[in-house]
Amino acid sequence: MKKTLLFAFAFFSFLSHAQKVEEITIPKGVVYNYISVKTLEKAKKLIADNLSDNPDYKIVQDHLIIGPVLWKRYKENENLKKIEGRKVQFHVDNLILEGKTSQDFDESKIIWDEFKKEVANDYKIRKATPEELNYYWSVISFDIEEPLLIVETKEHNYILNLLKKNLKLLWLDEAPRSGTVDNLNNSPVVMYQNGEVVDSLSKGSKETKLEKLILLNSDEEIVENSSVEDIQLIIAKTSEIFEQLFKDSQKSGKIMVEIELKEKKNEIQYAVRDDLDLDIMKVFEQRINSESYPNSRKKPIKLQLIFKVNSFNDTE
Repeated sequence: MKKTLLFAFAFFSFLSHAQKVEEITIPKGVVYNYISVKTLEKAKKLIADNLSDNPDYKIVQDHLIIGPVLWKRYKENENLKKIEGRKVQFHVDNLILEGKTSQDFDESKIIWDEFKKEVANDYKIRKATPEELNYYWSVISFDIEEPLLIVETKEHNYILNLLKKNLKLLWLDEAPRSGTVDNLNNSPVVMYQNGEVVDSLSKGSKETKLEKLILLNSDEEIVENSSVEDIQLIIAKTSEIFEQLFKDSQKSGKIMVEIELKEKKNEIQYAVRDDLDLDIMKVFEQRINSESYPNSRKKPIKLQLIFKVNSFNDTE
């Protein structure tokens, strides 16, 4: 009986240890959310299975974003030049970053196949380092949610961010490989300030205002399905509500408002980070949701507005 109890205790101790989440060093200011060990292991297996010689492509979906560092290299790839996709521009003050997003499953498969060719069979899958998290955080406009994994090869470190609800790949990018990565400053991304190419960016002033506008459609798509005037109207209405509510807020944080203009009913989503006043945020959402925004003519048009409250730019 005693031996049985000791065995049971040892077994459950082992099980508890095996299920412990692998914690990593999170840089200051970065919001990082862990998931269960079971889900993370499923994500690792899914990546490995789809990097094999016989992928089932269950990891990809219709829309896959190629981040700016990887796209800087991939846009010269002959096979990827064939995909129509959508150009993604990240507008951060005077900084312009270019990315790409597929717009159907077949395009996502082409992207994955090119990635698989580069990786071959010589790789390891691991969690991100603080430097890699700093880079990824500086580009995205949402909190980091696992499964976020790095596929490391001899030449490149790839960032793969999967959706935890269905383990579909949302974001594929490359982390700049250097001793230290100060956000975008040491990456191979071209940076602009005041119309000039610069080596580093100012973090700006600690302010409460619209920090960045991200257009997730090409200029052609906006012209065909919306207009510059409509986009400007949306920015003006949203900014006015923001300024009325947050101008005197003593707390600091960031707000992402993602607006998808559709032919019949628009969709609006929100994300916050840092120590934001959630009572004001609740009123902000109510006011925005009650506003009347223009619809798209046919195809959806998506944009993100990033507001800062008593905060520096995301280049800090």
